[in-house]
Amino acid sequence: MLDILQIDLDTLRTIRQASELVPMILGLAISYLAYTAYQQNQSRPMLYIAVGFMLVLFVQAPLALVLIYLLELPTPVLNTIIQIPEFIGLCLILYGLWMPRRD
Repeated sequence: MLDILQIDLDTLRTIRQASELVPMILGLAISYLAYTAYQQNQSRPMLYIAVGFMLVLFVQAPLALVLIYLLELPTPVLNTIIQIPEFIGLCLILYGLWMPRRD
């Protein structure tokens, strides 16, 4: 019974780790589209939005992997460090959406 439970937990762990790739790929795609819009229109708000999405959706997962495997930090410290790019990214997205356009 324990062997079956161990296999199931290993399978779930693998699925969970693989599912981290989906938001990373979406984050790269959204950031690329926003950066392309910035280049085409020279719209500074789009630059903030592009960088914000990159921080929110792309930086978080690799940072978590690096911190988990290289540093053995307590979970609250790890969670705090991982949330920093997310917080900064959300602030940049909000600023980009709120920023007045200059024509």
